[in-house]
Amino acid sequence: MENFELYTLKIFNTWDPTDDKNFWECVVEIPDICSLYQLHLFIQDTVDFENDHMFEFYAGRNEDNRKLEFSQNSGYPDDGGDYETITLKDVYPLKGLKLYYFFDYGANWIFEFHKKRKKVIPQKGLIYPRIVSDNGIKLRQYDYEDDDEGY
Repeated sequence: MENFELYTLKIFNTWDPTDDKNFWECVVEIPDICSLYQLHLFIQDTVDFENDHMFEFYAGRNEDNRKLEFSQNSGYPDDGGDYETITLKDVYPLKGLKLYYFFDYGANWIFEFHKKRKKVIPQKGLIYPRIVSDNGIKLRQYDYEDDDEGY
């Protein structure tokens, strides 16, 4: 594997579109060479979503203030589009802006990222990205229980 720097990111949902209004956060260590599409897949796996909707990444002072869009096109579940070639080291530093991940244009799941400044040295034997801590209530992508009725 090529040399990389580890970023420590705190990730949390700023909005839960289900009636639960649950909030969750985690801290991850992730290589700076990971693409935004790989970050999308990691989040989908971490929160146990079905990866069945379009997504995008942008930066702003808050979730409603888009100062920087990383692509004019959306990413798709099986095709990250432009997000496959944009790495975290292309994104950071953001100079006063925060990174946001917007998933599912109907439900409007929004996740905010805070990059910690402390440098972390990759350790042999560990697989990255990896979850360092996970707090809060498990998010449910859909507002229904797993049953045969669905929506």
